[in-house]
Amino acid sequence: MKVRLLCLLTLVMACQAVPRINLFRPSDRPLIPEPGVPCWTNTLSIGYEGAFNIRAFRGNEDELLEIDPTYCVDCDKKACVLKIFQENQNALASLKGFESDSMEGQLSNQFNINDEAGNLGRYSACGDLSVPLNLLLSYRMYFNHGLRLEFHLPVVHAELKDVCWKHMDDLSLPEEYLDADLLGAVQEVSGLHLGDWKRTGVGDLVVQGVWMRSFLQNRPYLNDVAVQGRFGLVFPTGKQQDDDKIFAFPFGNDGAWALQFAGGIDLTFCNNFRTGIDAEFLYAFGNTRCRRIKTDAHQTDLFFNKKVPVYREFGLGQQFNVYIESFDFLGCASFKLNYQFLKRNDDRIDIADDRINPEIANNALSLFDWTAHSLIFMARYEPWKHYDTSPMYPSLLAWIKYGFNGKRALLANTVGLQLNVAF
Repeated sequence: MKVRLLCLLTLVMACQAVPRINLFRPSDRPLIPEPGVPCWTNTLSIGYEGAFNIRAFRGNEDELLEIDPTYCVDCDKKACVLKIFQENQNALASLKGFESDSMEGQLSNQFNINDEAGNLGRYSACGDLSVPLNLLLSYRMYFNHGLRLEFHLPVVHAELKDVCWKHMDDLSLPEEYLDADLLGAVQEVSGLHLGDWKRTGVGDLVVQGVWMRSFLQNRPYLNDVAVQGRFGLVFPTGKQQDDDKIFAFPFGNDGAWALQFAGGIDLTFCNNFRTGIDAEFLYAFGNTRCRRIKTDAHQTDLFFNKKVPVYREFGLGQQFNVYIESFDFLGCASFKLNYQFLKRNDDRIDIADDRINPEIANNALSLFDWTAHSLIFMARYEPWKHYDTSPMYPSLLAWIKYGFNGKRALLANTVGLQLNVAF
């Protein structure tokens, strides 16, 4: 009986289906060659981004208190990545929401669980998430009339390190269930890995068509106006979420096809100053597969027991970039300051089971919207910019990204370097 209980308490380490993190994708606007760069027949781009610090930014205080009455109002909005949804996790509440004749329902009645009784069955989880490698691969083919066809594919290596589970001691819980090696016993009997992990894989492939044109302006200060539009198809090639590893998020849209719609405008002033704005929208098609869902109002988002076929409708993804840039500095360098805002609307799930309350199932924080704000300082070096007869046109792009605010999102501080070779 005790072994079964141990299995049930932790067979529920679900995380969000779409990674809520501010890492670059190779098709992101800040990585696209700027207007004014010569259009060659082909361009190959290889970029590297590494995250040296990742923090979880949680929701606002009133919202967290409404969903989790035990939330610590004195806690910082910035937290360990495993505390992105709740301050601590309620293991015993995961037994609620089942039929009375099921094993979970019988155990729930046996222990007469009172989820408001202090720290009964609660655990505090902590760990460090790192993404030492985000490889950004792009290939662009240029055509007449400002048209080009692009192919983008990321390769990601992520690690969860120093995972620690601390039981929130409560004297009302019988001593026989305060097993010091609780998580170790669960891993042994269930095959779940609740500690550190490493994952490497490709992300979603993006095939994108782009139209970009520049319009010279005969004005005292405004020299050029460049407009562009982008349309992309996202193939679900990315590594999907691993339900057997805690917080093992997917490297793409978790098996969903998607469409990208984007456009922007760039203004050039006085020959060496540029500013612009860009907006991108991602629509992911819903898909159906077995997922872990919330079956009781007291359950926390890392402890869902019920696993059923679920149709998930993904919220609209949004990305906005605003930048200012000084270019042709010393003839071949440019410097840019870019503000990036990411947002994902609420997801929604549909369950073909009348015994499950859809309102409770859709009240999981892992389905709620999220936002992320980042500042990016970028520098580009183009040593062959003024050599039109060169058979190749290499350039380097380097950046530092600082994620400074967000809601229910992982904000990464990163450094990166990208080599572009036009030929």
